[in-house]
Amino acid sequence: MRVTKSVSLDIEADRDILRWLAAQPNASEAIRLAIRAYQGRGSVTLGDVYQAVRDLERKLQSGAVVMPDTEDWKEPSEAAAALKALGL
Repeated sequence: MRVTKSVSLDIEADRDILRWLAAQPNASEAIRLAIRAYQGRGSVTLGDVYQAVRDLERKLQSGAVVMPDTEDWKEPSEAAAALKALGL
């Protein structure tokens, strides 16, 4: 037997969650796993960080490209000055 629960997300405030959900092959399973992970620990562990780094490494090796969210990203002024000094 299944139970269906509804949840509301704000298109602006929850943009990160909506993006994450859109990238999941099975949103219901991803949500269940995320809730269980949240319930199972009080804080992020070194193992969590290591696993996240390994996952990112795997994605990069398979050709993924990491780019900042251009809407929210601002180039640090020091970096801009250094690039300008290099003529870039």
